[in-house]
Amino acid sequence: MDGEDQWTPGGDPGDDSGEDVEPDRMLGWISPDDRLWRHPSESGGPPTGSSTVVMGQPRRPSRTRSGPWIMGGTACIVLALVVTGVVMVTTSTAEHDPGGPTTTVSLTAAPTTEPGGGHPVAMASLAAMMSSIRPSTVVMTIGRSSGTTVTTGLVAESGGIIVTTWAALSGAKSIIVIEPGGSRQVATLVGVDHPSGLAVVRISDDLPAATFDNGDPTAGTGAIAMALELGHPTHESPTPVVYSGTVVSAGQAVAADAVTSTFAATAVRAPLSHDDLGCPLVNGAGHVSGMLEKTVQDGASTISVFLPAGLVLGVAQQLVSSGSVIHGWLGVDTSDTDPTTPTSTYVGAASTPATGARLDSVNPGGPAALNAMQPGDIITAIDDYPVRSSAELTTRLYPDRPGTPVQVTLNRGGAPMTMTVTLAAADPDAQGSNASP
Repeated sequence: MDGEDQWTPGGDPGDDSGEDVEPDRMLGWISPDDRLWRHPSESGGPPTGSSTVVMGQPRRPSRTRSGPWIMGGTACIVLALVVTGVVMVTTSTAEHDPGGPTTTVSLTAAPTTEPGGGHPVAMASLAAMMSSIRPSTVVMTIGRSSGTTVTTGLVAESGGIIVTTWAALSGAKSIIVIEPGGSRQVATLVGVDHPSGLAVVRISDDLPAATFDNGDPTAGTGAIAMALELGHPTHESPTPVVYSGTVVSAGQAVAADAVTSTFAATAVRAPLSHDDLGCPLVNGAGHVSGMLEKTVQDGASTISVFLPAGLVLGVAQQLVSSGSVIHGWLGVDTSDTDPTTPTSTYVGAASTPATGARLDSVNPGGPAALNAMQPGDIITAIDDYPVRSSAELTTRLYPDRPGTPVQVTLNRGGAPMTMTVTLAAADPDAQGSNASP
């Protein structure tokens, strides 16, 4: 994430009421309004002005509404459903001005997380994050000969452009998009990019586009994801469900599937499922920092793997403009500076990101050679965004068309260098020309 968007665990900034704690008050007592949980006797129903979405049978037990947290000395098990009360207020057709559509999300419980996982975050901050992303997140029902499945999509551009994973759409005979307000639209497939596993559909309504952030979370920090549940009865608006977890790795390939083994991904220990594919990883500003591509089991816990937001948006834009992705070519063969294999085990401490992509060879006549790049150079950033691994270099360059100028930051013998390189069309005779870089 960019510095100003980085979510850090903790309470509301500037919360300095100045009240003295009375000596006879219970030690450690916190007002119900200031904590992430409350005893059933303290819950008098949803806040005034919010509406509670009545839930039907959840897709799986982890989404069942339960009682208060079970508190222990070293861990807490979160069993509560998170978001109720999605209120849509439309006073103008403008999307982003003060008179435009506004979504308010009321929170009544803590985010769902793995036992002992997650990071504390103030409820007011969490509600603001969800209110920002909710108007741009939709449920999609996918009809197949074998039955109907549910997935999530993100509004990538105005004009009803929605991006999701191809794994969720493959084999679809019909695609219905359920908007935040509950209305339904038939979607048509715009295009698919198989290497990145992304697909784009279009609906007739013009929903507000999400903001995609090129920054990535940092391993060991907290992360928030928002999935959607279908309402019951089914004409109700979808219900947001918030998940909290810890980033296990970022900026590296993850051996979850062919896509995440090729591109850099963000792995988060959080209990999402296959039904949540396409849901957003959300940063502190309410912007998209990733989209769920795959979930894998690591013992008793779940690792949720997200593709970076910059890759998702860049691929979506190319699919809309031309129906396919044509990526530029730098003309290098690379490996990780600190050699690692794609993450296959997630137990233990958060991984330490590699420090860049080392140039093993430079293709004669390619853009890198024309700019005097040499074997042994270590690329550490593209357009000021970090490159921590060979997979992240591929990810940064993949959405850029031939002819796109990019700023390359590299390290040569300990000395940093920056140069502007114009990507070329891939040389079909060059080694490794079928994939970036």
